[in-house]
Amino acid sequence: MDETILFPSPNWFQVSGMAVSADGWLFYGGPSRTLCVLEPLPSDFDGVISKHNGYRAHTFPGAHAERIICLDVNPAWPEMKSIITGASDGSVKEWNLEKVDKTLQIKSRYNHTVHLSDQEEVVGVGYTTNKFAVTVGAFGRIVKWDLRSNIIKTHNLLLSKFKPTCAACSPHLPFHVAVGTKQGVVLLVDVNDVAKTVYKMRGHDDEILSVSWCPEYEVIMKKFLIESENRKSSANARMEKIRKDAEKEEREHLDESALTKTLPQDSFDEPVVEEDDMFDIYKDHEEDEFGHKKYKPEEILVKVKEEREKPMDYLAECLKLRDEILKKKDEPEPSINSLVDAFDKAHVSDDATVGEGKKLEDDNKPKPESKGSDKHSGHYSQHPQRHLLASIGKTGSLRLWSKTGKLVGSCVIPQNFNKPQNVKVKQPMWATLLWYKPNVLLITDSKGQLLECNPLYTDCKNKLEWRLVDTLHKRGLFCMVSNAPRVQNKTESSSNRGQSKGNLQPTIDVPEDEWCVWTAAQDRTLVCYSMKKRRRINTYNTCGGYVYTLQCCPYDARKIAFSVGDGAIRIWEGDMSDVDENKLAFGHVTTYWQNVQGKVLTVAWHPTKENVLAFGTAESRVGLLDIGGKAEKPAHVLQMGVTGAVYVLSWGARGQLYACGGGGLAIYEPSSGDGEAKVVPMEFEGQTWQLTALKWFPTGLMVGSFAGSVALMSDTTYEVLAVNFLFKKMIHSIEWHPQYTSNSSEESPYKDLIAISAMDKPGNIAILKYGQKEDGTKQLETYKWLEGHKSTVLQLAWNPHIEGQLLSSSQDCTARVWDVESGTCTAVFPVRGGVALGVAWSAFPVRAALTGGADCCVRLWRPEDHPPEVYQECRREPMTRREKRRRKALAEKLERQGQEETKSPENTNDSDGSPYGEGSEAMRMEVSARAYKRFLLPICTREMSTCSTKAVRKLAQKFVNEEEKTTNGEEDTKDYGTTFLKMFGTTNELNELLDIEMAYHLENKDYEAWMMLSIFRGQIDSMIKFADKNDLLCPFLVSISPCVSFKYWKDVIQLYLAQIDRCIAQKQEGKLDEVHRFGGAALRKAALLLAAHDVRGAAHCLVAARLHREAYVLCRARHMDSIAEETLKIWVQDIHYNGSLKMAVLGYVALGDLNKAATTIATFNKDDEDWLSLAVDLAKISGQHTFAGHLEDKKGQIKKVPKNDDVEETLKELPTRLELLMKSNENDGDAESADIEIETKE
Repeated sequence: MDETILFPSPNWFQVSGMAVSADGWLFYGGPSRTLCVLEPLPSDFDGVISKHNGYRAHTFPGAHAERIICLDVNPAWPEMKSIITGASDGSVKEWNLEKVDKTLQIKSRYNHTVHLSDQEEVVGVGYTTNKFAVTVGAFGRIVKWDLRSNIIKTHNLLLSKFKPTCAACSPHLPFHVAVGTKQGVVLLVDVNDVAKTVYKMRGHDDEILSVSWCPEYEVIMKKFLIESENRKSSANARMEKIRKDAEKEEREHLDESALTKTLPQDSFDEPVVEEDDMFDIYKDHEEDEFGHKKYKPEEILVKVKEEREKPMDYLAECLKLRDEILKKKDEPEPSINSLVDAFDKAHVSDDATVGEGKKLEDDNKPKPESKGSDKHSGHYSQHPQRHLLASIGKTGSLRLWSKTGKLVGSCVIPQNFNKPQNVKVKQPMWATLLWYKPNVLLITDSKGQLLECNPLYTDCKNKLEWRLVDTLHKRGLFCMVSNAPRVQNKTESSSNRGQSKGNLQPTIDVPEDEWCVWTAAQDRTLVCYSMKKRRRINTYNTCGGYVYTLQCCPYDARKIAFSVGDGAIRIWEGDMSDVDENKLAFGHVTTYWQNVQGKVLTVAWHPTKENVLAFGTAESRVGLLDIGGKAEKPAHVLQMGVTGAVYVLSWGARGQLYACGGGGLAIYEPSSGDGEAKVVPMEFEGQTWQLTALKWFPTGLMVGSFAGSVALMSDTTYEVLAVNFLFKKMIHSIEWHPQYTSNSSEESPYKDLIAISAMDKPGNIAILKYGQKEDGTKQLETYKWLEGHKSTVLQLAWNPHIEGQLLSSSQDCTARVWDVESGTCTAVFPVRGGVALGVAWSAFPVRAALTGGADCCVRLWRPEDHPPEVYQECRREPMTRREKRRRKALAEKLERQGQEETKSPENTNDSDGSPYGEGSEAMRMEVSARAYKRFLLPICTREMSTCSTKAVRKLAQKFVNEEEKTTNGEEDTKDYGTTFLKMFGTTNELNELLDIEMAYHLENKDYEAWMMLSIFRGQIDSMIKFADKNDLLCPFLVSISPCVSFKYWKDVIQLYLAQIDRCIAQKQEGKLDEVHRFGGAALRKAALLLAAHDVRGAAHCLVAARLHREAYVLCRARHMDSIAEETLKIWVQDIHYNGSLKMAVLGYVALGDLNKAATTIATFNKDDEDWLSLAVDLAKISGQHTFAGHLEDKKGQIKKVPKNDDVEETLKELPTRLELLMKSNENDGDAESADIEIETKE
């Protein structure tokens, strides 16, 4: 069994896109329309990684035609292992899960197409009971689904004026569904029997993102009589600002409202006593004397605010009233005492020990150091509430609703909480909520922070207090689920137990210590958090694309780099376990995405510099990444040196970086700092190679070509040292055996072995051995072939610990371990979720292999647990013959008609080929409009489809000298059905071919084809005369006539009018109503373009309809040789891509590319001696003598089987059905007589 260390990423911003069962199974919609199921590993699981809270990922691609956006788990799990999913295209399916031979399999049980018929996105699905489900669409349709009988009931009018965005089924009352809308309206709908709206409230000013039900039906809410001091709301802040501004204004105008007062003598600290000063110079001065005067003290004026009586606030009045009531409590009248007692019990309580409120307060006592830790006074009122619902808007507005639709609590989650006030928030607000326990409501914000509040405590203004729990993610937390029970009522005898019928009661009891919360965010991590322990249980890294390659760090065994198609590079840092030396620790994954900007296809570690990693993307970018340090550094992108996707990178001996992409080879010098690329062309015997793979080794640079050949080049002069032609198709991977392994201190005896894989099918692996010939030249000889993969082999990896052990991945969804010495497969890893792309061995001395692929996972395998004997190939059920014949007949019918049909009534019950059972939604066949290809040139089409070597040799004569025109030295003038070769000849030969085709049309009375071919040749007048003679004129032919002249058009109109009169006179009006198709819309469009003298446009129109042969003939007939050559190139590429290789060989010869023709022959003919002889001759003519020698060796290896022409095997005539029945009756009679004889003997 495998272990997963990198998981598929949930779809972003889908609040209902993830669900969890009570025992910890996690379900969500993943990338590429995948349904992802994470199975928790059992506690006694003995795997490669030491004991941890691990998961095994199961991916099911193609579960829906579009991405999954909402799902729900059956409340009867695990007795009923089923889930329900909804997709963005409106499809809804219920899936059953079961394990068969330790493999998890799913099967679609039921589905409905109410939302799919109108392309309505499904915004919510859920089980309202174990046997019923409810789905809600974005256009307001609500569907009640009986899962026992697969009967649905649609309600279209309940939400017709709203656009739902989220929905949640009540866990307490069956068929009650809460719906949040884009208009900010919250609705509670009852879909049982006669559907109705229970309440409808406008509670938000923005879009509602999530709704959640309280897990307890009846709770007691406490409303405190004072407002929270620590609660900071926008209204309080504005009020405080208004008060401060008023006080400031009052201080500024204090002079106007002040009083003047003379301070007495005793106002100072010390008494003021006049003493005689002997140094007083002003002692004898008079008051009116000129000059300086002695200072005399004056009265001090002090301005004080006028005292005003403060008005009594509402709380003070309440306290005063309370005191008066308490005083009246002691009065002897019994009626007054009873009223006071009732008042105290119902509203005002001095202590907090009423009912279960004490327990709620103790369990949820806010921490004094946390946000919102306000110490309430003991004065509060208690209010019983039932069937509470919470909703949250896009900007963080939270509302609590009671059973009657009354707003009983609210708060606002600020967007920049726990952030500096001057920092602007770039990303939009996105919040969600989860009612975890009756007294714990979990809230998230866009910063990845988890908040909580006690929804049972409100202040005098019905405001809730929240506080920070933990910062779980770096950004964008959008989904949150929990395995806590949906119904958490404390007693079964409470009044709300009368509603227990149909409730979603859990089938297994999960201890409260094991209740966890799973969160998903934009940082592509899944976090499991324990609210009881207030800590993370584990963090699971995810990815949103294919895992293409895995590369181990050569100097740090802990690090392995993953190249992922979601625009990021991931580094897994593992280590040996501290508990068990024979196992690995789970480790952690670091994601680097800044400045990568593309789908990462390959990575390569620098061999000497630490923490330097090169990467290549599908957008032709090559960059370097520094992974040293704690902070994630942006990547440095080098200058573009290749065109096309960069699939291979390799470091050289002098620090240069080799990159291969788009058929070219680029060399970077990162140490120089400029990052410029040097493009090196690869040529051999005058032919340029298109490179697809490379690998540097101290011996040299090993490269692979698009044609399936490999070569060893010098890394200094880039000269070819040795060549071998192994495969027919492009080389995909090259891996050189390591010189040393960890288990030995001596050089490995397999150090000269090279493993090579290509795109051939079946996927065989070639093992080459590097050596030298007797003359000292280097050679690459075939050492062994490894056979076992059913499809193309993609990546190879040698084991760094065991000599001669190879790991391979393939498109057959398996990874295999090979013993090269014996050539046998020793282990098979079944990658069920998709194609296996990247493979690697663990650098630690632990027998563990890693695989990554199209399932967006990285898995760990132990080879001894997966012997090839226990592997069972997963195959899809083949299509029946009847179904094949029906589809083929339908396709041929549409092809002849040339009509575009997107819906067919015959195929409404067809299966879409899904491997998950018949319950999958049927797909409608779409057939694009295509012209009938044998309509215009039937002789050419028939002869080219049966192309022979003699036809190719005849066409290649123009590239051979006169003395070497034929292989035997004598010119062969016989005709082998090669009339079509005149198409590639001179203009006169082309006209002869067209005359033959037109004569064939007249002979078979195919007049429309004859006329269309006349239009192609420009013979408008003869075509019009022929049509007039046979009463075939039609509006289409009349519309073409103005291309000759205006007068000619008027004459044609007169001819057409005369034809109409003749048909009426002969009572043949039906001829006028006949539909003339002229080969289809593409040919008619080309004819109209020719009438407008646009030959290039007509040729492009035919090429777009894949009528390349007709487009080429048109260009040749109109003497447009340059356009004809371009059309021929496109034609050859198309037929080569579609597998018509013999016709492709003919096209390459017509283009003069004899080397490409010889290479193409070698790709599809192994045992045909005639075609190999032709390839040898073509290769010699093009100068490829090495390749010709390789083909001659292959030709010599063909085993000739003698043919016995004298003896001809004749087949006996098969018996008729009547004879078979008579024979069976005779056999039955013989058997009965034998039984009678046995009975008589007894």
